[in-house]
Amino acid sequence: MRETITSATLDFVILILRISVVFLLYFFLYQVVRVLRRELQAVGSGAVAGGGGGAIGAAVNQYGKLVVVSPGETGLGRGYTFDLQAVNVIGRRPDNDVPLNDTFLSSEHALLEWRGDSWWLEDQRSTNGTFVNDIEVRDPTPVSYGDLLRVGRVELKLSQ
Repeated sequence: MRETITSATLDFVILILRISVVFLLYFFLYQVVRVLRRELQAVGSGAVAGGGGGAIGAAVNQYGKLVVVSPGETGLGRGYTFDLQAVNVIGRRPDNDVPLNDTFLSSEHALLEWRGDSWWLEDQRSTNGTFVNDIEVRDPTPVSYGDLLRVGRVELKLSQ
């Protein structure tokens, strides 16, 4: 009689362990789907900072950000932000600081650089030009927070 109780108890424990493993697996998958859904919604609404390889939830950037005002055909959402560094290459190459997949952009289209206490924008001999507030940039030009930068068909706002 003792053997049957022990055997039945062992079978019951194994069943409970199997059910627990299945439950934990489904719970893990649920959490993964929930996080992915939240991140995709944030990217679609432009709420995620980052771009250019920046970490989500990173400390406030001391230089500011570029906010997508008009995405052209990049596939980015309006309001998507790129955290800025002291020197930022804007262009079509995916490894640029501000990568914009637009056929009207050169690989390295423009350079946005913090010099001393202000921003400077410089066109990198692009085919279609670089504009600040609809004025073409031919030489290194100072830009301020709130200015609209246009490269290719993409319009970006320089923000703090």
